[in-house]
Amino acid sequence: MVFSYFHGTSTIFLDSIRKHGLGAVNPNIEFKNLEVLKFLFATCEHHIPNNSKHQHLRDTTKAMVHQGIHKLVDEKGKKLYNYYRHDGIFVSLSKIRAAIYSVTNKYGSEILERCILHYEILIEEKVEFKIPPEIDLFNFRQYIEVETKPIMVKIVSVPDKNLETEDGKPASDTLNFLRRSIPSMSQKDKFERFQFYNFKLLTPIPVEQLKFYEIEYEGSPGQKKFEIMLCGI
Repeated sequence: MVFSYFHGTSTIFLDSIRKHGLGAVNPNIEFKNLEVLKFLFATCEHHIPNNSKHQHLRDTTKAMVHQGIHKLVDEKGKKLYNYYRHDGIFVSLSKIRAAIYSVTNKYGSEILERCILHYEILIEEKVEFKIPPEIDLFNFRQYIEVETKPIMVKIVSVPDKNLETEDGKPASDTLNFLRRSIPSMSQKDKFERFQFYNFKLLTPIPVEQLKFYEIEYEGSPGQKKFEIMLCGI
């Protein structure tokens, strides 16, 4: 069984992906966006630790800064783990999961999104600071007022050996388990299961193997009536 994979982003990154392929450029590392977030987060922690907006974002942003795991418990008491790794480009088995990421991250990147949010908090609080020029390579401020649209990238197929799980293990064991299990799954089980499987690309995907869609949607992520429509571009 050959799986298709999906990546959610925004129009900010569309031209770059179309030019270089998916995974060839990682702005979090190559343009030091993660370093910028570390700086902005530390500045908030130092100057305005009790700001309510900063406090609301604190735990998840801290997990991003440390590239760790954010643990939480849902309303049913089930433990959930969110992996915050940005050392590569991640893809999902679930079209809906990729769409939710794209729709909830206006800028198509949660690191870029958090940079802008923490920057705006500091400006609102009139904190004086200067981002070191050696890490300010992406000039994220140019995108604050940009009108963006959610984008989905479909990867037709990827060899198992070119993927790893979110916790850094080879993807083949997980994917082979799914191949054995899918025949006995209901459509509902398959839909729900697939939302939990995300993988890191170990090699870039050439643009010839990619399909691009603009995401139209109704409702809000997390609601039963959240529906997506994909328009090829």
